Amino acid sequence: MGEPPRHQRGDLGFWLLIAARVRVLHVTLTYVVCYLLLAAARSAMVGTPLAAELAPITGPMYQLFIFFMITDPKTTVGSRRGRIVVAALVAVVEAAIRLAADHHVAALVALVEAAIRLAADNQVTVLSALYPAPPILALAIVGPVAKVVDLCAFFHKRRPSP
Repeated sequence: MGEPPRHQRGDLGFWLLIAARVRVLHVTLTYVVCYLLLAAARSAMVGTPLAAELAPITGPMYQLFIFFMITDPKTTVGSRRGRIVVAALVAVVEAAIRLAADHHVAALVALVEAAIRLAADNQVTVLSALYPAPPILALAIVGPVAKVVDLCAFFHKRRPSP
């Protein structure tokens, strides 16, 4: 494999420092820890080498995802605890997507394909089109639901009467 190019060696430390400075390191670390634990569980369940399960998080797409996409202030929930829960849920949904990709979980396959057939009226199996970017798909599933729940909770808070 060799050593990474000289210009890439310090990137991880730099991005961790930036995440800490803008106070979103808890989101990044929650996602990474959950990913690592779920990758180990998936490796044990599926029988793939642990290194193969851990490899994706070292790539540039995941670096972009864990430092920018999952921590985007416009799309995250308001509380620190909520952001931690959402990051963990995104990791769980992503693990489920990856597991479904390996084993074509029947219920998930049927549900997604039925929805796609209704929308596009084609008989082509397109579930595999969802697998190239599982973390982004997971965030697209969990993020809007979490944001709606957060907004509903915000607007339903009791405020002291004047």
